[in-house]
Amino acid sequence: MPTVTVRDVLRLALPPDTTMIAGIVGLARQVTWVAPLRATPPAFAELRGGELALLSVEAARALDPRLTLENLVRRLAQAPVPVAAVVVQGVLSPAAAGAAEEARLSLLRLPNECDLREVEREVLRLLTDYEAQLERRGAQLYNTLTQRSLAGHGVPGLLETLVDRTGQSVACYAPNGELRTLRGRGSARIALQALRPNAPGDSSLLSQQIWVEAIGVPDYPAGYLALAGDGLDDWDRLAAVQGAVALALEFAKEQAVQSAEERLRGDFLSGILAGPSTDPTALIQRGQELGYMLTAPHVALLLHFKDATSTILSRVMGSIQSELMRRNVAAPLSRRESGILCMIPIVEGAIRPRALAEALLERLTFDYPGVTLALGTPAQSLAEWRRTLEEAEQALILGRQLFGSGRVLAFGDLGVYRLLVRLRETPELWTFYRETLSALAAYDQKQDGELLKTLEEYFNHLGNLRATSEALHVHRNTLLYRLERIKQISGLHLDNAEEYFALWLALRAHRVLRTLEEI
Repeated sequence: MPTVTVRDVLRLALPPDTTMIAGIVGLARQVTWVAPLRATPPAFAELRGGELALLSVEAARALDPRLTLENLVRRLAQAPVPVAAVVVQGVLSPAAAGAAEEARLSLLRLPNECDLREVEREVLRLLTDYEAQLERRGAQLYNTLTQRSLAGHGVPGLLETLVDRTGQSVACYAPNGELRTLRGRGSARIALQALRPNAPGDSSLLSQQIWVEAIGVPDYPAGYLALAGDGLDDWDRLAAVQGAVALALEFAKEQAVQSAEERLRGDFLSGILAGPSTDPTALIQRGQELGYMLTAPHVALLLHFKDATSTILSRVMGSIQSELMRRNVAAPLSRRESGILCMIPIVEGAIRPRALAEALLERLTFDYPGVTLALGTPAQSLAEWRRTLEEAEQALILGRQLFGSGRVLAFGDLGVYRLLVRLRETPELWTFYRETLSALAAYDQKQDGELLKTLEEYFNHLGNLRATSEALHVHRNTLLYRLERIKQISGLHLDNAEEYFALWLALRAHRVLRTLEEI
């Protein structure tokens, strides 16, 4: 049977709204039994020390009008073996609090509406069957948490309850360990701010003991709950377990609301992209109701994730919305097959689209390596939203081929590729490609050759033979042989300025035309 202290009684037996009036230093005293106020004098008889003195101010006055709480506290504290604490119902005088503080005796005030007999029974249960009372208190905590969740208190309200019931600092984190909500103070608060949990368990940080509990399914948690303090006990760990279960329900509620709102806003965005509206004014008005300023220019931002799943996209949507809220940006969002579309408004004084894209990349890349973001160019009206989206799609496909993943790609940065992208479905570009590079491409494919790669490096090094051979890791004579083969197969001469430029342009057209396979 574990030793029961005043602190244990306060957290595991007394009503939740019980307040500490004085004598916080006495919380570590052992409680051996509970001693209620007697109906006849003396007020407390046969005290052996370590008892929890339980009384109401009104009953004490009825027993002896001369018996003040201040005198009673002094007598109980000065006994040969003093009581562990005094628990009182009613109005407490400053003198009584001063006497308790002076005696280093814990003085606790009960809520007015509680039943003293029930309080006595709760304390006795704790003293005689600690484990059963611990489980009972845990069930009560879970019931309170679920009631507050149903009442709409949200995650902050649930954390406030946990702080109330444990006296520890508490924090809630996203699945990637990013801090969502924190309630606490002092070193424990700083420790929780520095913590980035990725698994449940016990740890320590900045001299604080920390317990982390997974929210939801342990293998795929919806987040983490952490408690921190100078020392955690069985009750703190049980409270963390019950808190995590309640938060899982709260997260499920949030997810349901988010999904419904996401569908609503996604349908709205899809409607704009579908084509010109017969009533643009009504569309703008509807956008205002959703919090969007559709009269401002907008830029399409595409976020692409390799092997994206519904779970990943849900989490990313939450991260994007959090970042947008933090920066006070109202941007329509919509899920796509392997990513997310965000229409960023260009508003005076707000963060620019490129800077926002870079901030999102920095935030997401730790948890989703290889995430790629692509920007279109500004659309001045709703009628141009489809065009900026197509530009972002082209920047994503072509930019990943040219520059790789894990970066921000902008259609405006594609240079000559912007022109070629717009021409890629025209017969003129295909004719030009067939007359210049198609024979080389066919030869490479058939022979598993490297003539296109050789040509690319040759252009990259401005025709410098030594630099090109070093980049290709081949002998100079091998490079000269390949250049001769390029001339023979294509029929174009690299020492002719116009034909040199034609091959350079055709090589870039080759990349653009390949993107048709990815649409």
